[in-house]
Amino acid sequence: MPIALVIALPMLAGCREPASAPSPAPPASECAPPSASFAWIPVRPASEASPEEYPARLLRTSTSEAVVVPPLPARLVSLAVRPGDTVSQGDPIARVVMPEIDVALATLTGAESALAILRRRRTQLGPLERERLVQASEVAAVDLEIARHSADRLRASAVITGAGISRGGTIVLRSPIAGVVTEVPATLGELRRPEDGPIARVRSRVGQRIEATFPARPTEGATYSFRSAAGAVPIALVNQVPAPTGLGYLAWFEAPAGAEMPAAAEGRVLVHSPAGEGSWLVPATAVGARGTGRFVVARTRSGAGAALVAVELVRVANADAIVRAALPEGALVASDPARGERLVDGGARR
Repeated sequence: MPIALVIALPMLAGCREPASAPSPAPPASECAPPSASFAWIPVRPASEASPEEYPARLLRTSTSEAVVVPPLPARLVSLAVRPGDTVSQGDPIARVVMPEIDVALATLTGAESALAILRRRRTQLGPLERERLVQASEVAAVDLEIARHSADRLRASAVITGAGISRGGTIVLRSPIAGVVTEVPATLGELRRPEDGPIARVRSRVGQRIEATFPARPTEGATYSFRSAAGAVPIALVNQVPAPTGLGYLAWFEAPAGAEMPAAAEGRVLVHSPAGEGSWLVPATAVGARGTGRFVVARTRSGAGAALVAVELVRVANADAIVRAALPEGALVASDPARGERLVDGGARR
């Protein structure tokens, strides 16, 4: 006899009535396999979900880093800072002289004085010209001088306006932002041109923007933080647009006004799920699908009849799912919606 059959006979004998002494049949549960069971899991606030994390980097902005550069060739008379110094906006960085500014100011003053005299002369020549008492060449010469001095005035004004300086002599160059002086590559007495680079660099502890790429549009109502090896700070979403690649979204964030960012160029943006009424954390396996909709089977702790509740799936967080649904606080959901649905009365769906 095959070995498998010999082993199976004693098992079958336990469920078969003996021929000599009939006895009542055992309950079906003793011979049939037990029915699969499921658990009722309490719902939790969505704020307890593990945050999503995405790589991010800090971007320099006009308020986070600045350079001090002379607008025209300048000779350094003195330097007021050294690397590591803390400065406020408007503090002196260097004192310089710029010969081109002095020349432009002198040209502007001379041109305006000459124009005042020439225009008076031109006004006097007007009646004489109409009476033909003055030669046309004399009038033309005055007009030519007016045009020449007007051009000189325009050139000098352009130099002064472009430099943003209205006085000559020793000029003080000041810090555009508050922060720490990180570099002073200039040398006393040297002639620095704009193309030679900055006299000093200043970096602020605040004002940076943070950029991250998300796989989908950022969740409405979520909160965010930036974490690096130096620590974590709360941040706020500034804007978001579809990524140039067509995959995901580019998002920009910034810290609250005056908040100091960690000294790190890269880190991670943490997305904390929206909290509040109507957002819940349930096991991911508790969310069932019917067509394009989602549902959970829920009941109260008192053991009232189960009901089918439609939900909006916000996102899956590890083994949990964040849903929006009209669930009472303290509700329980079936860990297996397919089996839990069998307990739902035909009219108990909502």
